[in-house]
Amino acid sequence: MDSRLIQDSQIEDALNHYPLADMPHSITNNVMTRIQKDARPQLITWNDFVLSFVIALCIGALYFTVLNLPPIMLAKIKIQGILLYQSFLVNARWLLPNLFFGFAALLSALTIPSLIKMTKSASHQS
Repeated sequence: MDSRLIQDSQIEDALNHYPLADMPHSITNNVMTRIQKDARPQLITWNDFVLSFVIALCIGALYFTVLNLPPIMLAKIKIQGILLYQSFLVNARWLLPNLFFGFAALLSALTIPSLIKMTKSASHQS
């Protein structure tokens, strides 16, 4: 018999025949005092303030820039937007399938090596 099987049978025998010890009554209080802290965690840090300030500055700069653009520049930006939209509509016939096949290739590249490793380890165990 394998030594692991002997150890497993001894552990199983001990679990079935030895009586269980009673749980101490103060276990809940002891655990909760370790979990709960006196001070509440800080919900907003200085990093949050800095990040929100930088984002607000970027949005404000964009708004100020759009308000002060010359009308000819706004018309050219609108024309380029329309051309980009039309280009997407024309090329979507091949762009979307390529994106989906590329995403499928990425997922298979991520999963196939682990599947190969699992099948090799399963064949070595049997």
